[in-house]
Amino acid sequence: MGVPFFFILGRPRSGTTLLKTLFDAHPNVKIPPELPIFLPLYQKFKHVKTWDREHILSFVDHVFQPNVFNNRKLENLKIDRELFTADLLKMERNCTIQDLLVKLNEHSFSVFPKQDIRLVGDKNPVYSVYMKRLIRIFPKAWFICIIRDYRDNYISMKNLQEVKLEAPVLTLQIARWVYVTKLFLACQNRFPDRFYIIRYEDLVTKPQESFRELCAFLSIPYVPEVFDYYKKKDELIKTFPNPMIVKIHKSLMDPVNTGRMDLWKTQMTGLEVKIADQIAGKTADLMGYSRETTSFSWGVYVKSLPMAVYGKILFRLMHWASFLPYRSSRWLSLNLPKLVRVYSRFSEKSVVAAQEKQ
Repeated sequence: MGVPFFFILGRPRSGTTLLKTLFDAHPNVKIPPELPIFLPLYQKFKHVKTWDREHILSFVDHVFQPNVFNNRKLENLKIDRELFTADLLKMERNCTIQDLLVKLNEHSFSVFPKQDIRLVGDKNPVYSVYMKRLIRIFPKAWFICIIRDYRDNYISMKNLQEVKLEAPVLTLQIARWVYVTKLFLACQNRFPDRFYIIRYEDLVTKPQESFRELCAFLSIPYVPEVFDYYKKKDELIKTFPNPMIVKIHKSLMDPVNTGRMDLWKTQMTGLEVKIADQIAGKTADLMGYSRETTSFSWGVYVKSLPMAVYGKILFRLMHWASFLPYRSSRWLSLNLPKLVRVYSRFSEKSVVAAQEKQ
């Protein structure tokens, strides 16, 4: 029951927010700001078999409880609690936890005018790690996966290292790119009707054509006016007055353009490019990215192996941690940022030391 649902997935700094903005500007689509709370909410309420009034009100109370999810603020969704509750109660005894989660996103606020909502979406880059689980939880959902040149992806992450999205370590970032890209390709191969992989470079060089294909994939009409999203700049800033959001996504205040392509050609050293090319390897070739260096170096392999292993183990641990009981998974979500900050400080020192040696 309910409105069809889709996910936008991709590595951080790969173009997920650009895609989200284009779909948010569509009159028939609702897709809120990032708020990765689906999995913890699912863990807490997945065993509810009959959604009576008591359980529905418990779900609403928990969603709106202060300080439950500290990585993002529910206030960003600007949901009218009274209308949201009334809508859920209409589905009493005839819904699932998945229906309630979709309704949560459907009730999010948008600065763009809406008509009849034919599609609801969710955009959270961190969910890329949990893709296989999301496939099982949402067996009818579509997935749009965006991939960006691994070198530009690294540079974009490095240029925002003060935001501490992730540790700006070259070998770690490229290894993570490979892991997620392989996961996308494997899922697309298994579920070709539910997965659509798009390159960031194709989206910005052929925006109208690319978005038209995405709309066809999701069975919604193509609306060219979505590319006027930047005209809502002042309203967006007024509605979400967060300097950090403006800093991270300032390029989205402009029309779609190719200004963020090929940054690596001027911002990476020859050694960095060689390391990135070898780690990306055949995965880069599969995605149509031309490597400057294709020869194998044992030195690069030994240098990159520790972070490649670390990245794979961490992502797999994150995946399995999502199966933990609600209290445990919530504890991790509340405390993981502390570990990230400690690791970021360590990595910054490592980066500086590496630069001094070059």
